[in-house]
Amino acid sequence: MKSQLSGKFSEKDNGIFALRKKLIRAGIEIEFPFSDGIAGEYKGIATTFVPTPERTFYDVELAFFEAIRRNPIHIVHNKHDKDCGYIGESASVEIAYAILHGKPVVLLYKPTFSDKVHSAVKRLIETNISNLFIKRLDSLSKQKMATYLWEAIKNFSGEYTYDIETEVSVMGCITDLFAQYKSR
Repeated sequence: MKSQLSGKFSEKDNGIFALRKKLIRAGIEIEFPFSDGIAGEYKGIATTFVPTPERTFYDVELAFFEAIRRNPIHIVHNKHDKDCGYIGESASVEIAYAILHGKPVVLLYKPTFSDKVHSAVKRLIETNISNLFIKRLDSLSKQKMATYLWEAIKNFSGEYTYDIETEVSVMGCITDLFAQYKSR
């Protein structure tokens, strides 16, 4: 099984990297983040790679969204420092993208949103909270973690609730975020 992780990269909290290592030990191939730590910073954003002209931040973000669309499940490490449930702007649009593409989403905690999260994105996630999987993956054994993820994929109904207006608004948010990345 392949997946990717959303969450805050921070020197203050390496939880996303610890979860990545644990998922890999459980036999889950994690495409993003690339490494087990922060490699640097690119225009104010912590990165797990060093951007180059051949592999820009923008290109890596496009590849991340492609992984969300391609992989069978999306995992979110939604804890930052002491804020259990933290969802920032980037993670929120990644979750929304997974929802719009009918992917099961696993969060560690019930989400709490940063002020930067767009209202349409927040509304989409909150409307579909009962269809998201909320489980402390980080506290499970390797075997239980892998089993839980396989069961989430198998048992996922594939149904999320949203209307065209919400879909268009959310896709606009994603487009705006990518425009910010491209202009950096």
